[in-house]
Amino acid sequence: MTLALRTAAVALATLVALGACSSGPPSGGTPAASLSASGRASAPASAPASAAAAGEPCSYLTAQEVGAILGATPVEVAERVGRGDCDYWLTLTRDGKVNIGVFTGPEAADYFESTKRIGTPEPVNVGDEAYTIFNESIGTLVVARKGDAVVAAQVYVGDVPADQVRQATALVEAVVARL
Repeated sequence: MTLALRTAAVALATLVALGACSSGPPSGGTPAASLSASGRASAPASAPASAAAAGEPCSYLTAQEVGAILGATPVEVAERVGRGDCDYWLTLTRDGKVNIGVFTGPEAADYFESTKRIGTPEPVNVGDEAYTIFNESIGTLVVARKGDAVVAAQVYVGDVPADQVRQATALVEAVVARL
């Protein structure tokens, strides 16, 4: 397998892992919290705690916390079952979202390194080590390592990459502060 083909395969696998913004949650997924059109949240059975709860992807940040960072409260919050991350949908048509994931264990280090291949990583000052990548098909991704944990936030909303970097960095900072 050539280097170019291997790099393309890793990029494709990462894009699939991140979920293209046009794709909805997997079938059978259950929303951890839903918001009405008025923006009022119906809390999930276990409301987010002050720290990100292992195994509860939508416990990282509440819809209101995400809304405070983005300037728009998500209309739906849904765990991506089996993936360890959470989608915060910003529109009813699902054309804008934030995705936040926390990874631990052996796959965390692999994720931190392999994700660099989907774009040109630029350093960001979060956690022990962090970078941002802009990719037109997925928006902006900020990935940070703190100890053995890796936090990733994907922002796919708006047309200004600098705004996406600012927002994704703030989201990652908020989660890292809870680890």
